[in-house]
Amino acid sequence: MIPTQEQIEQLVADLNATTQREMIRIKLSLSDSLALTDSKFGGMPYIPKGGSLPTSAEDKPLFMLAQINCEQLPENNIYPKKGLLQFWIAKDDYFGADFKNLCQNNTKKVLYFPEFSDNLPVEQIKKLYEKAILSKEIGKNFIGQEYEIELPFDPNKSLALNFESTHESISLQDINFNKLIVEKWNETFPNKISGFWGLSKEILSIFYKFLSTGFGHKIGGYPDFAQEDPREVDDPHKILLLQINSEYNDDFSISWVDGVANFFISPEDLAKCQFDDVMYYWGCT
Repeated sequence: MIPTQEQIEQLVADLNATTQREMIRIKLSLSDSLALTDSKFGGMPYIPKGGSLPTSAEDKPLFMLAQINCEQLPENNIYPKKGLLQFWIAKDDYFGADFKNLCQNNTKKVLYFPEFSDNLPVEQIKKLYEKAILSKEIGKNFIGQEYEIELPFDPNKSLALNFESTHESISLQDINFNKLIVEKWNETFPNKISGFWGLSKEILSIFYKFLSTGFGHKIGGYPDFAQEDPREVDDPHKILLLQINSEYNDDFSISWVDGVANFFISPEDLAKCQFDDVMYYWGCT
């Protein structure tokens, strides 16, 4: 017997209710008035007194993709209550990702500063960062032509972050979605299935109306992927530490070609404020 639309809608409602996670939605706006320690995408980074700009093992500069001031977040149980979290990536063909070692800390770094009262003089930071921004990286395409490598964002532009506390149910792209939906379907209906994507187009269309896609800039919740989740079902990196989608408008652009970038961390590492095993992945269609 084929389930009715009402039965499928009830199944989805039950799944959504049991998989809810805390999430902080992020909306962006161009700003030239952000403080050094404000939350931002791009722009001038906080550098502690006596510190320096992060670099790769090859001594190539990294660039600050995002900076989150934990005290500026709405009340939440995801991030630390205080401190500054920064996400840095290299200017290379893969935007700092290593698809064979997603947790490497050479061309990607996630830095946490529990305290940030003392910093390098702003003019010194500006001078160091402008020098890094002016550095050029040259790549070659598949026919050997050289081109200048660009970052997925303009490091000269600061994007202010507006936070909204909410919740989100499991997304279609999450690694655990297929397992959960198959279990719930087979518990509910007599006609058993082995995989979600084998359902008819008519049934899938009902699911699509009520399931989350995971799209958007955010902290927590469930991920969006242009391709597929790189994690295994039992991967410890269960928490979405940060997600940044591509976005294009008259004021700014963020371009993962046309995709999305994700940073994941294990609950244990996050509880210890330990950020040296963060998984960084991005993909495009």
